[in-house]
Amino acid sequence: MKLVAIGIGSIIFGVELLRDVFRVPEFRGAELWLVDVNGDALGRMTKLADRLNTAAGWDVSVRASLDRREALPDADFVVTSVALNRIATWRTDHKLALGHGFASVLSENGGPGGLSHTLRSVPLVLDIGRDVERLAPHALMLNYTNPENRVCLALRRYTSLSVIGLCHSVAEAIDDCARLLDRGDEIEVQAAGVNHFTWFVSIRDARDGSDLMPEFRRRMAAAETGQAPLRRLLVERLGACPAIDDDHVGEYLPWAAEVIGTTGYDFDAFEERGQTAVATLDGWGSGDRSVDPLLATPSNEALVDHSAAEIMGDVIAGRTRRRPSFIVPNAGWIENLPLDSVVEVPGLVQDGVPQGIAVGSLPEHVAALVRHELAVQDLAVQAAVEGSRDLALRALLMDPIVTSVRAAERFLDDVLRIHRDHLPRFWS
Repeated sequence: MKLVAIGIGSIIFGVELLRDVFRVPEFRGAELWLVDVNGDALGRMTKLADRLNTAAGWDVSVRASLDRREALPDADFVVTSVALNRIATWRTDHKLALGHGFASVLSENGGPGGLSHTLRSVPLVLDIGRDVERLAPHALMLNYTNPENRVCLALRRYTSLSVIGLCHSVAEAIDDCARLLDRGDEIEVQAAGVNHFTWFVSIRDARDGSDLMPEFRRRMAAAETGQAPLRRLLVERLGACPAIDDDHVGEYLPWAAEVIGTTGYDFDAFEERGQTAVATLDGWGSGDRSVDPLLATPSNEALVDHSAAEIMGDVIAGRTRRRPSFIVPNAGWIENLPLDSVVEVPGLVQDGVPQGIAVGSLPEHVAALVRHELAVQDLAVQAAVEGSRDLALRALLMDPIVTSVRAAERFLDDVLRIHRDHLPRFWS
């Protein structure tokens, strides 16, 4: 097997993927290519991979490259987690959204910030996808790059690749649900929608199939006031519960800021954690720290979900296993969402073939919210691909967070000017 990991220099993604690769038996003797445009970050991860390879006795051929085209030929799997100066550009997007008067709670995947993020990420991943299409057309591509739903939609519309988007948010929401019900692993939960705008469709007792949704709603209503206030309000007023945290679902609701504010992501804390993580990574690479604990315990993703490495192992071995969610083209998995859309639904690897699981229909009032977001995504992706200011503005004016046409125009002009180096299609 040949696996190419693009964007491996990302501290969290890189460490989590590598520790799982060297725990999945199907990768013994595999060819592993690590790719990143940051030479220092790539060097750190390569050292970690070499140490994990030796400690696990996996006999993997570890290669590293700054050029993905060197790595991609005849790959079986390609995993992507890439961004353009992610934290700095995200912070800028959030400040711009608030500065232009938009009540944006997170500014990452939806709202004005989500549009800016889309304009940067879609061309970046599409360029990778087209290289995969040319050099490894039969590869399975697993994507972690945000905004996930929009990136996966672009790959579906503009390439012929087999692509699955992966996100652990639904799995974490299911864990929250189990804790609230005091049920542990004794529940079967289905959640569906679009990435970061997913909704619990059913919650059942795994032993007798009884419906636990009424009990879940009752316990949500009785939860402490400060606990997931937006989720609680949606359960009480909308009769539906999002399978995602408040910040993410709030990106798509124009009144969410009334409930949870607009503080946004804690960028400073992330940067501090990143500095600590780099020091730890250097310790693993140099041998000052043992890598045995990494091999002894699955990654956080594997603990709450099935990791990308485990999914690839299931595909290689032809196993059958369910997964809390896949981000995939809607092949009828959600009946009242468009068939040409990309959705997030329960996932299944069936005899080594990954696919979605049908969930029927979303409640119609929830489906209406999701369909509106899908319409915004269509415009945003097309704008990113064509480098069209007109389409980008149209996507903004369709977005429920945007409340002023003049502010939208000024916001977009600022985005195109400030992020100019990352938006060549708009300036060619």
